[in-house]
Amino acid sequence: SSRRDDDEQELQWAAIEKLPTYLRMTRGILNEAQGEQPVEIDINKLGPLQRKNLVERLVKISEQDNEKFLLKLRQRIDRYV
Repeated sequence: SSRRDDDEQELQWAAIEKLPTYLRMTRGILNEAQGEQPVEIDINKLGPLQRKNLVERLVKISEQDNEKFLLKLRQRIDRYV
């Protein structure tokens, strides 16, 4: 089950990577809750509450395991370079 979820998420990222540069930089995949399917989002269209929640989640994640968060961020940036 988790392998299938990983495959689906990889397919979503592959679709995002095929977008033109500007659109690719404004898209992301957000896991709302455990067990739910990840959703593709446009960060420019997030409301204030959604932005606040997203930033809080990222800060919480970085506080829990800062090194893991930074490595994931670096890998994502390296994919676009």
